[in-house]
Amino acid sequence: MGTKKVYTVNSDGKLPQKHSETSMASSDSSSTYHNSHGISWAMAAVFIVGDMMGAGMISLPLSLGRAGLIAGVVLILLASLFSGYTGIQLGENWEMMQIRWPKYRTHCRRPYPEMAYRALGNWARQAVAVCLVVSQFLIACVLLLISAENFTNLLNTFFGLHLDFCIFIVAIALVLWPFSMLQSPMDFWQLAVISALSSTVAAGLIVFGASWDMPVCAPHRQMPALTAKQFTLSYGTIVFAFGGHGAFPTIQHDMAMPGQFNKSVISSYILITLVYLAVSITGLMAYGDSMVDTVIPSIQLTWVAQTINVLITAHILPTIIIVLSPLSQQVEEWIRIPNQFGGRRFLVRTIVLFLVCFTALSVLKLGLFLDLVGATTITLMTMLLPSIFWLFMQASHKKREDGLKAGTILPNTPDVETAGLADVWYYTPKLLLAFNLISLTFGLVGGLTSAWSAIEALIISEQVAPCYVNWFRHGFTAEVAGGSVNCCGVFKNITHYGGIEQCSFLSSEKSFPNLCWLQIESKKTDGKSPILGMIPPIEHHHPPRMRASLGGDSNILNTVRVAKEDGTSGWLKLELATSSTLKFIVRNPIASSI
Repeated sequence: MGTKKVYTVNSDGKLPQKHSETSMASSDSSSTYHNSHGISWAMAAVFIVGDMMGAGMISLPLSLGRAGLIAGVVLILLASLFSGYTGIQLGENWEMMQIRWPKYRTHCRRPYPEMAYRALGNWARQAVAVCLVVSQFLIACVLLLISAENFTNLLNTFFGLHLDFCIFIVAIALVLWPFSMLQSPMDFWQLAVISALSSTVAAGLIVFGASWDMPVCAPHRQMPALTAKQFTLSYGTIVFAFGGHGAFPTIQHDMAMPGQFNKSVISSYILITLVYLAVSITGLMAYGDSMVDTVIPSIQLTWVAQTINVLITAHILPTIIIVLSPLSQQVEEWIRIPNQFGGRRFLVRTIVLFLVCFTALSVLKLGLFLDLVGATTITLMTMLLPSIFWLFMQASHKKREDGLKAGTILPNTPDVETAGLADVWYYTPKLLLAFNLISLTFGLVGGLTSAWSAIEALIISEQVAPCYVNWFRHGFTAEVAGGSVNCCGVFKNITHYGGIEQCSFLSSEKSFPNLCWLQIESKKTDGKSPILGMIPPIEHHHPPRMRASLGGDSNILNTVRVAKEDGTSGWLKLELATSSTLKFIVRNPIASSI
C-alpha cells in the first residue's frame, strides 16, 4: 500500500492549493489527512447515536407487531445491515472526495449534494439538495410533534391538567430558536453527548418497565393482526429509526481523521441494533396491540414512564438542532449567505424553524406521518442514494487511474469526469455489485410499497383540524384529563393496580364547549351491534337525562354523570364498565337535530 501521506488542515481550513479540481489521488490513492481541530471517531459515533436513536425507537415495538415477531426482527436486522453498509459507503465517498478534490477539506456547507455532483453531475447536486432539505425538514417536524406529545403527557400525569399539545409545539420551537444559529456539529458536541446518553438510558428503562408489566399484561396480550398493508407500514417506521444519513457527511467532515468514520458507523450501529431489538421485542411481548403510536404510555410504572418521557425529550431536542444544521446550511448556500453569523443567517434560520413549527401544527397524525416520512425521503437518503453515489464514484476513480496509466489523461487534468452505467458494470467486482443491487432492491421495493400504504391510510383516515384552526374557532383550551396510561390487554383494561382509574381508554373527563348532544358509540370488535347513547342538552332547571338505544350487551354503561356549569358548556365524565366484548369511542358533540 505504501506510506500514507498526511495533510494537516489548520483551524481556518485554508490549503495552499492552486487547482481545486485537480486530483491529488493519482500518485497515491492511500493519501489521507488530519484536521487538527476535529472531533474523534468515538465522538463521531456519539453523534450518530444521538442523531438516530430515540424518536424511532419508541415506535418500534408496535411496528414489530404489525410486521409479525419473526418477520419484524428480520426486517430490523436487514434495515440495520443495509443502512449501516450505506453509512460506510457515505464515509468512503466523502474520504475519496477530500483526497481527490482538496477544496472539500475546508468547511463545506452541503457535503451530501456535493457528493451527488461528483458521482452523477450537476443535475444530481440540485436534485439531492432538494431531497436533503425535504428529508431533514420532515424529520424535524416529526421530532417536534413527539417532544410536544411528551410534554403533554408529563403535565397530564403530574398535574392532571391537559393543555393543548399544540401549545407545546410553539413553546419548544421558541426554546430551540437560539440554538439553531450554531454553525456545525463541532459547535454543539455537548448536546450530542446528552442526546446519546439520554436515549440509551431511556432504552434501558423501557426494557425494565415492559419486563415489570409482563407478568400482568402478557397473559392478556393480543398480537396485532398481520396484513400486507400493516407490514409495509412497519417498513417505513423501521427505516425511520435507522434514518439520519443526511447528517453523516457533516459529522464526518468535522472529524480529526475522516478516514476513521467507518469505525464510528460500525460501533454506533452495533449499539443501536442491540438496543432496538431489546426495546421492540420486550415491548411487543408485554403489551401486544394495546400500544398506541409509541410504547411509553403503555408502561404502568408512572415514574418509569415519565422518566422515559423526560429522557426521550432530552434526546429529541438536541437532535432537532443536529437535523436542522444541514437543512439550514443548504438553504444558506442557495441564497448565498456568508459562512459566518450575521443578520441574514439569523433571518434565514428563523424562517426555517418557523416553517417546521407551522408544518407540525398542521399535520397532527404522528404515526401515519412518521410512516410516510420513513418510506419516502428517509428511504431515499438512507437506502438508495449512498450506494448509487458509491458505485459511480468508485467507477470514475478507477476509470481515471486507467487513463493516467495509459497516458490518455494528463496528471494535471482537472478531475471532472463522471462514470456511466457501463463503467459501473466494468469496474465494480460482480459479487460486490450484486450485494449493492440487493440493498437497492430492499430500499426501492420497501419504500414504494410503504409509501403507497401510508398515503392511502392518510387519505382514508379521519381528518384532524390543524392547531391554528382550532385556536381560531375555540381559543386556547385546557381540560382535565382522565387516565394517563394505555392499559394492557385486548380491551385495555388490565392494570397492576386492579382498578381502571388510570386507564386513558376507559375513563375520561373532558370539557365540551357549546355542548348540544354527545353521542357515545361503542363498537364490538367484530363490528356487530353498536351501542349508542344520546345525552340531551344541558338544562338550567332540569337534570339531564340519558336515552339510549342498546344493542348487544345491555349493561355496558356503568354510570353517566353530567355536572351543569352554565347554559352553553359543561363538564362530562364517563365511567364505562369493563367489557370483554366492546371497545369505546367518544366522539365530539353532534348537531341537536339528530
